[in-house]
Amino acid sequence: MPFRQKITRELKQWGLAGLIVLLALSATMEWTPAREQESTDSQQEKAAATKMYQKVREARATWRDFPGFTADVTVCYNGKCTTGKLVADNQFKIKLTLQDESLSEWSLPKLQSVIGHRKYRQQKPIPATFADQEVDHPLGRLVNIDGKNVSFRLQGDVMTEVHRRSDKSWFTISTLAVLRTKENETLPQVTSVTYRNPQTGEILSNRSNTFAFTRVGKFDLPTTMLTVECGEKFDRNVGSIKLTNHRLLTDSALSQTN
Repeated sequence: MPFRQKITRELKQWGLAGLIVLLALSATMEWTPAREQESTDSQQEKAAATKMYQKVREARATWRDFPGFTADVTVCYNGKCTTGKLVADNQFKIKLTLQDESLSEWSLPKLQSVIGHRKYRQQKPIPATFADQEVDHPLGRLVNIDGKNVSFRLQGDVMTEVHRRSDKSWFTISTLAVLRTKENETLPQVTSVTYRNPQTGEILSNRSNTFAFTRVGKFDLPTTMLTVECGEKFDRNVGSIKLTNHRLLTDSALSQTN
Protein backbone atom coordinates (compact mmCIF):
# COMPACT_ATOMS: atom_id res chain seq x y z
CA MET A 1 0.00 0.00 0.00
CA PRO A 2 1.42 3.47 -0.87
CA PHE A 3 2.71 5.51 2.13
CA ARG A 4 0.24 8.37 1.54
CA GLN A 5 -2.76 6.06 1.53
CA LYS A 6 -1.52 4.37 4.65
CA ILE A 7 -1.21 7.72 6.53
CA THR A 8 -4.69 8.78 5.35
CA ARG A 9 -6.25 5.54 6.60
CA GLU A 10 -4.51 5.83 9.96
CA LEU A 11 -5.61 9.44 10.38
CA LYS A 12 -9.23 8.42 9.80
CA GLN A 13 -8.85 5.67 12.38
CA TRP A 14 -7.18 7.86 14.99
CA GLY A 15 -9.37 10.92 14.39
CA LEU A 16 -8.54 14.26 15.93
CA ALA A 17 -6.44 12.78 18.73
CA GLY A 18 -4.16 11.10 16.22
CA LEU A 19 -3.75 14.33 14.26
CA ILE A 20 -2.66 16.21 17.42
CA VAL A 21 -0.08 13.53 18.23
CA LEU A 22 1.39 13.65 14.73
CA LEU A 23 1.60 17.46 14.75
CA ALA A 24 3.35 17.36 18.12
CA LEU A 25 5.88 14.84 16.83
CA SER A 26 6.45 16.94 13.71
CA ALA A 27 7.13 20.06 15.78
CA THR A 28 9.62 18.15 17.93
CA MET A 29 11.47 16.86 14.87
CA GLU A 30 11.77 20.39 13.44
CA TRP A 31 13.16 22.08 16.61
CA THR A 32 15.67 19.48 17.76
CA PRO A 33 18.24 20.13 14.99
CA ALA A 34 18.09 23.90 15.66
CA ARG A 35 18.98 23.39 19.33
CA GLU A 36 21.79 21.03 18.42
CA GLN A 37 23.19 23.52 15.88
CA GLU A 38 23.19 26.36 18.40
CA SER A 39 25.14 24.23 20.89
CA THR A 40 27.65 23.23 18.20
CA ASP A 41 28.29 26.85 17.20
CA SER A 42 28.82 27.83 20.84
CA GLN A 43 31.34 25.04 21.37
CA GLN A 44 33.16 25.93 18.16
CA GLU A 45 33.46 29.59 19.19
CA LYS A 46 34.67 28.62 22.66
CA ALA A 47 37.30 26.34 21.13
CA ALA A 48 38.40 29.16 18.79
CA ALA A 49 38.68 31.65 21.69
CA THR A 50 40.65 29.16 23.79
CA LYS A 51 43.01 28.47 20.89
CA MET A 52 43.55 32.19 20.24
CA TYR A 53 44.33 32.86 23.90
CA GLN A 54 46.74 29.92 24.01
CA LYS A 55 48.56 31.19 20.90
CA VAL A 56 49.11 34.60 22.51
CA ARG A 57 50.37 33.14 25.77
CA GLU A 58 52.86 30.91 23.97
CA ALA A 59 54.15 33.85 21.88
CA ARG A 60 55.27 35.91 24.88
CA ALA A 61 59.05 35.98 25.32
CA THR A 62 60.19 34.01 28.38
CA TRP A 63 63.57 32.95 29.73
CA ARG A 64 64.05 29.19 29.96
CA ASP A 65 66.98 27.86 32.01
CA PHE A 66 67.60 31.40 33.20
CA PRO A 67 70.95 31.71 35.03
CA GLY A 68 70.30 35.20 36.40
CA PHE A 69 72.17 38.37 35.54
CA THR A 70 73.74 41.48 37.00
CA ALA A 71 73.70 45.01 35.62
CA ASP A 72 74.67 48.54 36.53
CA VAL A 73 71.62 50.74 37.14
CA THR A 74 70.84 54.42 36.74
CA VAL A 75 67.51 55.62 38.10
CA CYS A 76 66.08 59.10 37.52
CA TYR A 77 62.76 60.26 38.94
CA ASN A 78 61.41 63.81 38.62
CA GLY A 79 64.92 65.15 38.01
CA LYS A 80 66.55 63.27 40.88
CA CYS A 81 69.11 60.62 39.81
CA THR A 82 71.14 57.87 41.44
CA THR A 83 73.20 54.82 40.43
CA GLY A 84 73.55 51.33 41.76
CA LYS A 85 73.59 47.60 41.07
CA LEU A 86 70.94 45.08 40.09
CA VAL A 87 71.14 41.34 40.72
CA ALA A 88 68.44 39.02 39.38
CA ASP A 89 69.07 35.41 40.41
CA ASN A 90 67.99 32.22 38.63
CA GLN A 91 64.77 32.14 40.68
CA PHE A 92 63.88 35.64 39.43
CA LYS A 93 64.45 37.17 42.85
CA ILE A 94 65.75 40.73 42.51
CA LYS A 95 68.14 42.70 44.67
CA LEU A 96 68.50 46.40 43.91
CA THR A 97 71.18 48.44 45.64
CA LEU A 98 71.10 52.20 45.02
CA GLN A 99 73.24 54.99 46.43
CA ASP A 100 70.04 56.92 47.06
CA GLU A 101 67.69 54.28 48.48
CA SER A 102 64.75 56.70 48.42
CA LEU A 103 64.35 55.95 44.68
CA SER A 104 64.04 52.19 45.29
CA GLU A 105 60.36 52.49 46.20
CA TRP A 106 59.57 53.70 42.67
CA SER A 107 62.09 51.68 40.64
CA LEU A 108 62.14 48.24 42.31
CA PRO A 109 58.50 47.29 41.52
CA LYS A 110 59.05 48.20 37.85
CA LEU A 111 62.15 46.02 37.61
CA GLN A 112 60.36 43.17 39.38
CA SER A 113 57.51 43.43 36.89
CA VAL A 114 59.51 43.55 33.66
CA ILE A 115 61.85 40.75 34.79
CA GLY A 116 59.24 38.64 36.59
CA HIS A 117 57.02 38.52 33.49
CA ARG A 118 59.82 36.75 31.63
CA LYS A 119 59.71 33.70 33.92
CA TYR A 120 58.94 30.57 31.94
CA ARG A 121 55.83 28.63 32.88
CA GLN A 122 54.27 25.73 31.03
CA GLN A 123 51.23 27.17 29.30
CA LYS A 124 48.40 24.69 29.66
CA PRO A 125 45.24 25.69 27.77
CA ILE A 126 42.78 27.82 29.75
CA PRO A 127 39.10 27.85 28.69
CA ALA A 128 38.08 31.17 27.12
CA THR A 129 35.06 32.62 25.34
CA PHE A 130 34.53 35.54 22.97
CA ALA A 131 32.95 38.44 24.87
CA ASP A 132 31.17 39.80 21.79
CA GLN A 133 30.93 39.43 18.01
CA GLU A 134 32.98 42.54 17.20
CA VAL A 135 35.66 41.16 14.86
CA ASP A 136 37.03 44.45 13.47
CA HIS A 137 38.10 46.22 16.68
CA PRO A 138 41.47 48.02 16.17
CA LEU A 139 42.96 46.05 19.08
CA GLY A 140 41.47 42.66 18.18
CA ARG A 141 38.92 40.28 19.67
CA LEU A 142 37.73 40.62 23.25
CA VAL A 143 38.03 37.33 25.15
CA ASN A 144 36.76 36.40 28.60
CA ILE A 145 38.47 33.83 30.80
CA ASP A 146 36.00 31.39 32.37
CA GLY A 147 35.36 32.10 36.03
CA LYS A 148 37.69 35.13 36.22
CA ASN A 149 37.04 38.88 36.42
CA VAL A 150 39.55 39.51 33.65
CA SER A 151 39.26 39.98 29.89
CA PHE A 152 41.85 40.29 27.14
CA ARG A 153 41.99 41.75 23.66
CA LEU A 154 43.95 39.53 21.31
CA GLN A 155 45.28 40.37 17.87
CA GLY A 156 47.25 37.71 16.04
CA ASP A 157 49.76 36.48 18.62
CA VAL A 158 49.76 39.72 20.66
CA MET A 159 47.85 40.44 23.86
CA THR A 160 46.89 44.03 23.11
CA GLU A 161 44.84 44.70 26.26
CA VAL A 162 44.22 43.40 29.76
CA HIS A 163 40.98 44.43 31.48
CA ARG A 164 40.74 43.61 35.18
CA ARG A 165 37.93 44.85 37.40
CA SER A 166 36.82 44.04 40.94
CA ASP A 167 35.01 45.82 43.77
CA LYS A 168 38.30 47.36 44.88
CA SER A 169 40.17 48.12 41.64
CA TRP A 170 39.73 48.61 37.90
CA PHE A 171 42.55 48.98 35.42
CA THR A 172 43.29 48.44 31.74
CA ILE A 173 46.73 47.70 30.30
CA SER A 174 47.00 48.53 26.59
CA THR A 175 50.01 47.31 24.60
CA LEU A 176 50.43 49.71 21.69
CA ALA A 177 53.65 48.28 20.21
CA VAL A 178 55.75 45.15 20.68
CA LEU A 179 59.30 44.07 19.91
CA ARG A 180 60.18 40.71 18.33
CA THR A 181 62.95 38.47 19.60
CA LYS A 182 65.18 36.29 17.43
CA GLU A 183 62.64 33.50 18.05
CA ASN A 184 59.79 35.82 16.92
CA GLU A 185 58.40 36.00 20.44
CA THR A 186 56.86 39.23 21.72
CA LEU A 187 58.16 41.77 24.22
CA PRO A 188 56.36 44.97 25.27
CA GLN A 189 57.65 48.18 23.69
CA VAL A 190 54.94 50.78 24.38
CA THR A 191 52.19 50.31 26.97
CA SER A 192 49.52 52.46 28.62
CA VAL A 193 47.89 51.65 31.96
CA THR A 194 44.63 53.37 32.95
CA TYR A 195 43.26 53.17 36.50
CA ARG A 196 39.58 53.86 37.17
CA ASN A 197 37.27 54.22 40.13
CA PRO A 198 35.63 50.75 40.30
CA GLN A 199 32.27 52.24 41.34
CA THR A 200 31.97 55.23 38.98
CA GLY A 201 34.38 54.41 36.11
CA GLU A 202 36.07 57.80 36.56
CA ILE A 203 39.72 57.83 35.40
CA LEU A 204 42.04 58.20 38.38
CA SER A 205 45.43 58.04 36.68
CA ASN A 206 47.30 56.96 33.57
CA ARG A 207 50.79 55.57 33.13
CA SER A 208 52.62 55.46 29.80
CA ASN A 209 55.67 53.19 29.45
CA THR A 210 58.34 52.46 26.86
CA PHE A 211 60.78 49.55 27.05
CA ALA A 212 63.96 48.46 25.28
CA PHE A 213 65.91 45.18 25.49
CA THR A 214 69.32 43.84 24.50
CA ARG A 215 70.36 40.33 23.50
CA VAL A 216 72.79 38.66 25.91
CA GLY A 217 73.43 35.02 25.07
CA LYS A 218 69.98 33.59 24.37
CA PHE A 219 68.15 36.09 26.59
CA ASP A 220 66.66 39.49 25.77
CA LEU A 221 67.41 41.53 28.89
CA PRO A 222 65.88 44.95 29.69
CA THR A 223 67.97 48.04 29.05
CA THR A 224 65.64 51.04 29.45
CA MET A 225 62.26 51.83 30.97
CA LEU A 226 60.71 55.28 30.65
CA THR A 227 57.49 56.09 32.50
CA VAL A 228 55.19 59.13 32.47
CA GLU A 229 52.47 59.11 35.13
CA CYS A 230 49.52 61.51 35.21
CA GLY A 231 47.05 61.59 38.07
CA GLU A 232 44.38 63.72 39.67
CA LYS A 233 44.86 67.41 40.48
CA PHE A 234 47.48 67.85 37.74
CA ASP A 235 49.87 65.30 39.30
CA ARG A 236 52.64 64.31 36.87
CA ASN A 237 55.71 62.16 37.48
CA VAL A 238 58.43 61.13 35.03
CA GLY A 239 61.01 58.44 35.69
CA SER A 240 63.52 56.29 33.86
CA ILE A 241 65.63 53.21 34.56
CA LYS A 242 68.72 52.33 32.53
CA LEU A 243 70.61 49.04 32.77
CA THR A 244 74.13 48.62 31.40
CA ASN A 245 77.01 46.12 31.60
CA HIS A 246 74.71 43.09 31.67
CA ARG A 247 76.42 39.87 32.74
CA LEU A 248 74.83 36.45 32.93
CA LEU A 249 75.50 34.61 36.17
CA THR A 250 77.29 31.28 36.40
CA ASP A 251 76.74 29.04 39.41
CA SER A 252 79.92 30.35 41.01
CA ALA A 253 79.03 33.96 40.30
CA LEU A 254 75.54 33.41 41.69
CA SER A 255 76.92 32.06 44.96
CA GLN A 256 79.19 35.09 45.27
CA THR A 257 76.33 37.53 44.78
CA ASN A 258 74.29 35.72 47.41
